[in-house]
Amino acid sequence: MKKSGRMVNVFKKKGSANYYFQVMINGHRIVESTRRSDKNEALKKAEERCMELKLGMDYSFYLKKVIKLVNEMEPKERDAALRKSIEELNAEIVKRVTLDEAFDLFKMKPRKRNIAPDTYNAYRSLWKRFVGFVNANFPNARYLSDINKNIAEKFLYAESEKMISERTYNERITKFRTIFSALSEDAGLSVNVWQNIDKMREGHISKRPFSKSQIDTIFRFAEGDMRTLCMIGLYTGLRLGDAATLKWEEIDFGNSLITRLPRKTRNFRKNVEIPLLGGLREELERVRASQKSGEIYVLPDVAEHYLRNHSHISFQIQAFFRKAGIETGISRDGVSRICTVYGFHSFRHSFVSLCAANGIPMNVVMELVGHRSVMVHEIYQHASAEQKIKAINVIEREFKEGK
Repeated sequence: MKKSGRMVNVFKKKGSANYYFQVMINGHRIVESTRRSDKNEALKKAEERCMELKLGMDYSFYLKKVIKLVNEMEPKERDAALRKSIEELNAEIVKRVTLDEAFDLFKMKPRKRNIAPDTYNAYRSLWKRFVGFVNANFPNARYLSDINKNIAEKFLYAESEKMISERTYNERITKFRTIFSALSEDAGLSVNVWQNIDKMREGHISKRPFSKSQIDTIFRFAEGDMRTLCMIGLYTGLRLGDAATLKWEEIDFGNSLITRLPRKTRNFRKNVEIPLLGGLREELERVRASQKSGEIYVLPDVAEHYLRNHSHISFQIQAFFRKAGIETGISRDGVSRICTVYGFHSFRHSFVSLCAANGIPMNVVMELVGHRSVMVHEIYQHASAEQKIKAINVIEREFKEGK
């Protein structure tokens, strides 16, 4: 009987409309349906599937041969061969994530820390500019895996021509590192290209503490919510977000204590406890008496504006400082934007500086302002209530003397 010459034959099971095939691979008997009722189509499908099965089960044999050959190469050639092998093995995998879909995928990724809406908007804006830059200058780069060091550096150079500060430049790199790291598995990236790009040495200027005369000027001009907000900043050292959204439930007038979980470090679940004394207590009692019952926030209007757009509140504060005669920014060579040196955060610096100048132990200041430093907390003991009261009394005395 003449053989068909085919590597596999097909047959029908009783009561089945479709053809099946049977094959022995490495001692294993495999029977599968072709899902075809036409014999010629079934034979074609069976041969294709048989080849897939054989290749799938025999790949280790070929892989071992390749590894043996590579290991016998000279070190330099071996490294090049390894890189080439990885690139070719990942050729299909690494092209899963396009630049256009990358950000939406990044946003869905679970993470240890929640990213605030404003921060996500900053990420999205940066990514949109990056994709636009790549499309215009490197049209063949469609996938995350196509982004190499040359493309990344060219984009950063284009950004630096806008005369951004070193800090902003470095923040760009950090954001890209975060995005590419989060998507590395989906995109099959073996290397995060942004990790190979050096950051600039930062020459940015930090916020400066207010002098006694500046504090005196601020409270001579401040009225209404602005006065209350500034007093909270001066007496507590809270950041703007915490001061603007301070709630009545966080203020214990009976025990003269403010207890707040800072927004920036809320994942650490560490409250700050600040004694409520002197001028701030009087101010908050006045505000509470003037409000209708049931208000959640100490400063409802300020809280609403901050939660909607915190930049708007920052601009209002700086405008107020300038109106009071305090120049909030300075120019720097090579940077187009004015660098802000006085803002609401200056109250926090003033708080720390005044405490330090009056001999308040660093561990007390750390607990009051909510800094998280493992080293400091290992060295210093927890601050006592008496030490915290002494620190706030320093602020009270300095504030009274400035009036």
